[in-house]
Amino acid sequence: MSRIVFISPYGDLSAAATAVAEELGIPMEFYEGWLEQAGPIMDQLGEPEVDVVISRGGTADYIAHHYDVPVILVNTSPFDIIECCYEAKKYSDHIAITSFAKPYIGLRLLEKVMGITITEVIFTKQEELDEKISALAEMSNCCVVGGGPSVVAAKRFGLFNVFLSTGKNTIRDALVRAMEMANLRRDERRKAYRLKTILDNIYDGIIAVDSQGKVEIINYSAERILGITGADVLGKDVKDAVLNTRLDEVIKTGEAEIGEIQTVGNVQIYANRIPIKDHHGLFGVVATFQDISRVIHAERKVRSNLTGKRFHAHFTFDNIIGNSSIICKTKKLAANYSQSDLTVLIYGPSGSGKELFAQSIHNASRRCGQPFVAVNCGALPPTLLESELFGYDEGAFTGAKRKGKLGLFELSHGGTIFLDEINTLPFELQGRLLRVLQEREVLRIGAEAVIPVDIRVIAATNQSPYQLLRERKIREDLFYRLNVLYLEIAPLAERSEDVPLLCASFLSASEKMKTTNLLNQIMPYLTAYSWPGNVRELNNVVQRLAFFADFLEEEPSAVEIPNILGERAETHDAEAADNLRSSLQVTEDELIIEALRDHGTIEKTAAHLGIGRSTLCRKLKRIRSENLLLKSKHF
Repeated sequence: MSRIVFISPYGDLSAAATAVAEELGIPMEFYEGWLEQAGPIMDQLGEPEVDVVISRGGTADYIAHHYDVPVILVNTSPFDIIECCYEAKKYSDHIAITSFAKPYIGLRLLEKVMGITITEVIFTKQEELDEKISALAEMSNCCVVGGGPSVVAAKRFGLFNVFLSTGKNTIRDALVRAMEMANLRRDERRKAYRLKTILDNIYDGIIAVDSQGKVEIINYSAERILGITGADVLGKDVKDAVLNTRLDEVIKTGEAEIGEIQTVGNVQIYANRIPIKDHHGLFGVVATFQDISRVIHAERKVRSNLTGKRFHAHFTFDNIIGNSSIICKTKKLAANYSQSDLTVLIYGPSGSGKELFAQSIHNASRRCGQPFVAVNCGALPPTLLESELFGYDEGAFTGAKRKGKLGLFELSHGGTIFLDEINTLPFELQGRLLRVLQEREVLRIGAEAVIPVDIRVIAATNQSPYQLLRERKIREDLFYRLNVLYLEIAPLAERSEDVPLLCASFLSASEKMKTTNLLNQIMPYLTAYSWPGNVRELNNVVQRLAFFADFLEEEPSAVEIPNILGERAETHDAEAADNLRSSLQVTEDELIIEALRDHGTIEKTAAHLGIGRSTLCRKLKRIRSENLLLKSKHF
């Protein structure tokens, strides 16, 4: 509801205004006082804010000059003056009409019509009014027509007087105009509040200045980003109030500045500065800007929403089963690698758990909440692989999606991309991958602009990296870019003591109850087997055991075991298995010793044998411990 206040210099005006307000149904507050007496009244009005004040003459002028509130003047109408002059003529043909600050119009015509002499008394303060009334009293015996202060002064100096009252029609006109003004003010206040609410709830900072560079608008986000208070900068020159905004430069040039990155204070922002013009020219500039850290966060959230739950690492180091010394050392080394963003190259035979280690490294790193994108380079044809990795723009080729497509490198932004079977990547794509590793930039197919990406790369191969390099299956520059941190995963045959633990981890609680006896009986065969398929193969065998356990009514016989284990039962006799393993071991040792003699260095020998350097070192350590080097016929 609007708040309208009527301050009247005399009681009769208050009474008349009250009656008119009730007649029109306009809620209003009434107070009495004239000139400076209105000051204390205004000071005590309090909240809510007053929409409009109605008053008369000098009192209205005083309020308008001292308070920031619209004032509706109760203008004295010509009819009011005529009526008062008619009454004053009864006392004297010389009439003095007082008015505050400005004269009435038409008094000369009124003199002719009524046959009277009119003296205008114009004043701006009480002392001036008293002086002029005193002078009139000395010169003639006139009748004073005016408001409350004029009547009081006339009486003091012994002059006739008529109070210049305000008619109901004049009051009604003033009240209607006040109501219209109050409604307009209320609508403007609502619009201003709505605009302020919108501006303050926009995440972008907004600063608007006029053509002189004075700050007119600053929203809450701008205050927060720049660490300033709106009250301290509004109305001030933007060059002095907010350093390095460049708004003053845009005022000079009249040219927009879009997508600029700059430092304001201690904050880096991404800003747009737009000149505001009409047909008369430039009359202001508005700047919108964001804290770059928020832009980066938003970009990552968008990418995260695009990837959804498709690219998520499920495994951690706790999921890597085994307590053998080899697997424990490998897990410890991988855990150390997770604390870095350097590229990792993983070598291990098929089924040994390369992706398991890659996911564990990702989940132990600072990127754990970001995407983990796994790509099997050998599972996709080269033509499709390029578009999957790098993405493409709209219209890049026939059949391309209308809006283009994000590549897997882009979808990995902020996280990790795992490139399995990296050796199957065509040579031309290896060159493009090299640029991604060097520059951390991606160029989509059919695009002209590069896209920066923040990714960690983990690559894997099931063939010896050095053998791949020797056979030219991988570019030399790419190999050295990938082989920053090297991780070799031992085959299951080299950690047979982990087989029982792995078997247990593959079974549910109910399956363990059914297969315990069967596993105990068959375990010698499982630990003696070479497991060319490694952990993946062992998992398949354990699932087969769980299946057979439902049909076996008693422990399996030697004849039934081959049906359960297949070729793995060929070494079912423990002693025969030990003899076979020992014989193979001697042959392997002889081959290693001969290769070392022929090639001279660990690296060259490992490359020749097609095994990793750490695997070769481990085997040599065992050979030395058994003094085989001294016994060998080659030394």
